[in-house]
Order: sequence, then structure tokens, then C-alpha cells
Amino acid sequence: MTSHNFEVDRTDLSITQFVDIPAVGSLALADNQAVLSVDRFALTANNITYGVAGDSIGYWKFFPARDNWGQIPVWGIGTVLQSSVMGMNRGDRYYGYYPMSSYLVIEPVNVNERGFVDGMAHRQELPPVYNQYAKMTTGNGFEPEFDNHHMIYRPLFTTSFVLDDFFADNDFFGAKTIILSSASSKTSFGLAYILHKNRDIRVVGLTSSGNKDFVSGLGIYDDVFTYDDVTSIDNEVPTVFVDMAGDRVVLQELHHHLTDNMKYSCGVGITHWDSRDGQDPATLPGAKPTMFFAPSQIQKRHQDWGVAKFQSELASAWVEFLEVVDDWVNINEFEGQDALLSTYKQVLEGAPPDQSYVLSP
Repeated sequence: MTSHNFEVDRTDLSITQFVDIPAVGSLALADNQAVLSVDRFALTANNITYGVAGDSIGYWKFFPARDNWGQIPVWGIGTVLQSSVMGMNRGDRYYGYYPMSSYLVIEPVNVNERGFVDGMAHRQELPPVYNQYAKMTTGNGFEPEFDNHHMIYRPLFTTSFVLDDFFADNDFFGAKTIILSSASSKTSFGLAYILHKNRDIRVVGLTSSGNKDFVSGLGIYDDVFTYDDVTSIDNEVPTVFVDMAGDRVVLQELHHHLTDNMKYSCGVGITHWDSRDGQDPATLPGAKPTMFFAPSQIQKRHQDWGVAKFQSELASAWVEFLEVVDDWVNINEFEGQDALLSTYKQVLEGAPPDQSYVLSP
């Protein structure tokens, strides 16, 4: 069986290629290296954001490719195929950040029963949260029946959890309403779920007309508006905006509608990756838009609370989320190159909000 990478044109994400790479058996590993097969991974709109922000945030640097090509990172599960590193044995399974590839060569450090950190030199300048791999055992909170949920939702729900914590930590900047664009996206409805359950704030969803019924049916938004109806939102109350869509025209319209009642505005995702025209965000009325980077808030909480407390709080919220999410979204599993290519194109163009995808390369 041939080994391969799935790569995209960094200047046009719709252009793709499969590139053959050396078979695992032919690799000359150093004593401090190991190789993991990439068994399965999730593919969501979040991965498209990685591609769109690949240069500005550095996502292309995790798994470098040649020339103008790039490998979009995904969250997945891998199995140790070869290793001479103490504490890492053939057959061990790890959850973490992978390329859409047949395998990943790593330099594991800080190996213990919880997992390891990839010490590859080119990854050391990158956010450390992406370099951590968790050993998939029940003792570490990985129940086998939720493998797919970890790949699809765990990184997105972590962002939802951290956003909620960030706003609560800042008393929602004095706002009484929070607006979430791309309200059908997994990160948005994860955040809406936490806010609806735990916070005294009005949660408003912004979505497309085609997704409005899905968003309204979740039962976690106090109000749902389409992108064509932004000016119907109440603009007389202090409001914060979480922009998962990255649509500059919508951002412009919302800021001009709310003006001084826009108390905080942050970009998180770019689900509308092909809608980047519009007024310069720095010139918009109200609070100036900024980018929210979840790893920064995670590092802050690690310092404030300690890692153990942060993980405990996140784990409690995660367990509660798992009790409801399967009522909202169906998980599809596919295998092979053809399925990967067709699913990637579907996600790039906009997948139905009630469907999610796990791929085996």
C-alpha cells in the first residue's frame, strides 16, 4: 500500500493533490524519533479556517510541504508503528494534531501515561497546545465509544469553553447580549450551549437562511437572525460579537448598526472564507475587532488555576455536552482517497450543519 500526503494550494484551497511519500518501512528514524500511523481524523469548517489563516497564524508550519503547497492540520487519532523511545510502545494510540497523511514522524519528549509533546525543531516556535498528544486510555478520559466525538468536537468545544471563560472573566464587557455568527457551526453552538446553560445573557445566532431552521431547533439561542436581517437586531443594548464566519460585509453592517453599543468584537473562525471584502475593520464604529486566540486564554488559565483545575473544569463541561450533541448532528465515517477528496470539497463549499465527517486515509 502506498503512503501519501493530501495537500492543498496555499493560494487557492480548492486546488488539491495527493503526493506519494516513502513507505514507513523505508524510514531511517533517529533514536529519539517515532512514527505514528494516521488512523482517522475529523474534517470540519475549523480545518478550512486553518488553511485560510495558514500564513497569518502559522498553521502551514506544523506539517510543511514544498513550494506553494500546504498540509491543513486536522484533529485525529494515530497509532505507534515504530518507536525506540522509552514509554512509547508499538500499538499505543494518541489523540492530537495530525496532517492529512498516512503517517507522522515525531520526536516525543516528556513521555508519560498522559501522553507526550512533539519536540520536532520546526514546531517549537508554534503554540504549544498543538504539540501535545494525549494517550487514548480510559484512565485519561478516552472512552472508545466517543473516539469520533473527540476528533470532531473536542478542539472546537475547547474553544467554546475558553470563549465562555474569557467573556465571564471580563464580565462580558458590560454587555447584555452576545451575538454569534455562523451560529450553525460546532464552535458556535458549543458556546451557545454553555452560555444558555450557565450565564444570564441573551444569546443571538446569526446564520444563513438555509440553516435558520436547524439553528432555531437547537433550543439554545434566544433569537436567530439571517445575515440579510442584521438590522432587525436590537441595537439599543450593550452587545458583544463573536465572529465565527469572518464575513467582512456582515461585520461592517453589524458594527454600523450597533455603533457604540458594540462593546467587544472578536474574530474566531472564517467559515465564510470566500467573503473577505468590506470595510477595514480598524475603521469600524464601536469596539475595534480583534482576533481571539484560544491557546492564549488556555495558557492564562493554566497560570491562574493550574493545569489540573483547567482540565477538570473542561472535562465536566465536555461530559454534559456529549449528552446532547448526538441529538443535533449525525456522524459520517468514510475511507480512502476518493472519500477524502469529495468530503474536503463538501466541507470547503459548506457542509450541512447536521452532518459531520470522520475520514480514514
